[in-house]
Amino acid sequence: MPLSRVALFFPPRPQALSSACLSAVAVLCVTVAAPPAFAEEAVYDGSKARVFLSANLRSLGEQAVATACRASVDPAISADARREATTLFDFVVAGLRDGDPALGVPGPRTNGRIVRRLDAMESAWEPIRAVATGTPTPAALSAVATTHADLMDSAESLLADVSGRYSNPQELLQVDAVALNFMGRQTKLLAEMDRIVCGMSAGIDAFGTGGDLAAAVSTFDATLVALRDGMPQAGINPPRTDIVRNELSAMYDRWSEAHTLLNGLVALGSARESDLAQVASLTSGLSDDMRNVVTLTMISSPGQEDVYKVPLAAYVERELSSWLTDPELIAAIRAQNAAHAELKLEDIEALDREWRAQAKSGGGPLIEDLMTRDASLTLAQRQRGSAGFVTEAFVMDNRGLNVAQSAVTSDYWQGDEAKWQETYDREDGGLHISEVEFDDSTGYYQIQASMPIVDPDTGEKIGAVTFGVNVQRLM
Repeated sequence: MPLSRVALFFPPRPQALSSACLSAVAVLCVTVAAPPAFAEEAVYDGSKARVFLSANLRSLGEQAVATACRASVDPAISADARREATTLFDFVVAGLRDGDPALGVPGPRTNGRIVRRLDAMESAWEPIRAVATGTPTPAALSAVATTHADLMDSAESLLADVSGRYSNPQELLQVDAVALNFMGRQTKLLAEMDRIVCGMSAGIDAFGTGGDLAAAVSTFDATLVALRDGMPQAGINPPRTDIVRNELSAMYDRWSEAHTLLNGLVALGSARESDLAQVASLTSGLSDDMRNVVTLTMISSPGQEDVYKVPLAAYVERELSSWLTDPELIAAIRAQNAAHAELKLEDIEALDREWRAQAKSGGGPLIEDLMTRDASLTLAQRQRGSAGFVTEAFVMDNRGLNVAQSAVTSDYWQGDEAKWQETYDREDGGLHISEVEFDDSTGYYQIQASMPIVDPDTGEKIGAVTFGVNVQRLM
């Protein structure tokens, strides 16, 4: 996908930092760099992605420590769950440093100040990774408390520098950078509450006390109100769209349950082991809510096309296209093309009606046959191994009928939809990207990417594939 050229603003020298703080509510304070002064022509620079990823490092750092702490109390916490935050942290740092189109970062970071910030973060991160992926004993966890504080300081400094350098009127307005900063801090605060409650339960005072929990709860509450209603004194404009505003309002209603529980723990000054799972469940759900808000904010502000289409195109090319060379899948498409060669439109529509009826009733022979095919089982396995990026995958034959799929679709025939018409059916068909939509079944915003499938022996198109991709993971 060609990248459109836009005018980006670059600073001629390091900028002095300024603070936008609300004096009446001291917890609402964010440090950003002053807007750059000169402009020059450049390609898409991934501004929103860089700011959001930098903000997300704070959350991932907190999440790694919190999950490790809970694992020291609850043996049921798996090693895979403890590795998730560390894997994502390393992935994001590498993307910010070296560039990664699949993350929306088109090139390496050469600015010396930002590189030094990343170096400092990696130094503070090493001991945390060792504890999070090793044996998280209380003694080992207590030993990383100082390192954890250093990591959070480095993360805040990195975010301030990235926000200042990459705020520009064409792709990322300063007010959007501030809003994304606050939103990223919200997910960090949720993980921080999880960590503090675990420390209170495990007796690790270095992870925080009831007073620290009260401060985190108060900051989260005040910031959520500011994001919902706007607070210009703190640099936060009201939500740009009703969709974002409604999502924040619904999130505040859900936050009320967690607010009550956490205030109860503050009053007690301690937490029981039984509180950990409840707090973790509430904070995890609210983190998903906040990521939905981030997604909506990013795609509703200027430059919304590139913010998800550029990384999606890169992810399809780098990762998903390799799924389409599986000999088992190619053989399945060839076989179905031969079997369906004589089908008339009325036959196809009858099959589609039968599929829909079976899907509505919870299953049937047509669905069972397709879902138990080896190619479908392989797609499902690949989806599970995608770290949450892929939400669904289904392959279509040369008539638009499903050949293999990772999950049951609502219909069997895609031939009347753009995912098949714009890929297989068009002579010049290539990658087709849908609009972002909310998926009720997963609770996430997703996007569909479709592309033709080519027979490796003949070079001819033989079918098409559609991937559902989790926009939160993508961005």
